[in-house]
Amino acid sequence: MTTRPILFLMVLLATLPVGASELRIAVAANFTATLERLAGVYGPESGVRFAISSGSSGKHFAQIGQGAPFDIFFSADDRRTADLVASGHATADSRFVYAQGVLALWSPDPGLIPEDGVAFLKSGDYRHLAIANPRVAPYGTAAEAVMNAHGIEPGPGRLVTGQSIGQAFSFVTTGNAEVGFVALSQVISHERQHAAGSRWIPGPDSYPPIVQEAVLLTGARDPEAARAFLDWVRTSEAARAVVAADGYRL
Repeated sequence: MTTRPILFLMVLLATLPVGASELRIAVAANFTATLERLAGVYGPESGVRFAISSGSSGKHFAQIGQGAPFDIFFSADDRRTADLVASGHATADSRFVYAQGVLALWSPDPGLIPEDGVAFLKSGDYRHLAIANPRVAPYGTAAEAVMNAHGIEPGPGRLVTGQSIGQAFSFVTTGNAEVGFVALSQVISHERQHAAGSRWIPGPDSYPPIVQEAVLLTGARDPEAARAFLDWVRTSEAARAVVAADGYRL
């Protein structure tokens, strides 16, 4: 009487991933939604699970240096990955550029930002402008460069600074700032589920390239599984299509 249930259980166990890995990934806030989409494509076929931690690149860099248990780091720049390799926290041969970020001035109000974003910012026709902290977030550095390049100086109390590009984006979506310099990828992801707002894309020559790199960390619990995922992101046409669709340059 118990033979069939036992056989059924054995067949069920045989179909489950054996020793499935969990990859612990630190990811820059701007790339979080895209990484989740990539994990959704890669995970079901590979049996790999993902534990994703989102935040500013500077914050993750500090945590990794202090021994935080991550396997992979998707940074929003290439400086911190180089520093991690130099300090022995990451493997040199695993570094690669997975995307180049695009900065956008954005508001959920479809009629707020005109075609001439510079004129709009200089007019001061807004109460608050959100940016990420230029000291820790590459998109904040880019936003600061754009404002300097065009002589834009928000008045006292108008600039709202988030510790990551994720927090800066949240300031805009919650109405704490009418407009903000954010990642184009965040805008695209948001507008897939909400009404389109208004945006202005600064020229790429007005800010330093946002070269985003990924790297395998030396403390990785399963280096082979981590390398396999990084190789897939780097070479797979399916992965590259996801990244491009989310507003990144390849």
